[in-house]
Amino acid sequence: KAPGPDKITSSCLKVCADQLVLIFTRIFNKSLEMCYVPSCFKCSTIIPVLKKTSIKELNDFRLVALTSLVMKTFERLVLANLKTITDPLLEPFQFVYRANRLADDTINMALQHLESPKAYVRVLFVDFSLAFNNIIPDILLTKLNQLTVPDHTYKWTISFLIDSKQ
Repeated sequence: KAPGPDKITSSCLKVCADQLVLIFTRIFNKSLEMCYVPSCFKCSTIIPVLKKTSIKELNDFRLVALTSLVMKTFERLVLANLKTITDPLLEPFQFVYRANRLADDTINMALQHLESPKAYVRVLFVDFSLAFNNIIPDILLTKLNQLTVPDHTYKWTISFLIDSKQ
């Protein structure tokens, strides 16, 4: 993975893991305790990546935001915590974006069900490929609040979403 604006590479994090683990643990814990994401973690570098072999128009590029690998690690930790709250609330037949479930599982389950007499299956396919570009922070925060997310995680998420710089 490419480094973000802080220029910290994945190989640096791997090689120096033993020396950095206590430092980053303190930073992460303090960030959660204060419900504040340091501005240096909210910066990203936007680079254009060519989608096709030739350039004919601007749409031939996909914009990629390079963010801090340290922050990505922190995000994964917060996400793991959030999933303990949200996963039990998800529809049991939702297979996408869930641990230990694949799209193939959906097809297999539908095929098994169709073996029953007079059985039918309704399938909804939704393309969420650009959904993350259109997250409305107020709606996300309302949903988190409804899910009884711990107050410090809720406030930390507000800090995470506000004033990100590119």
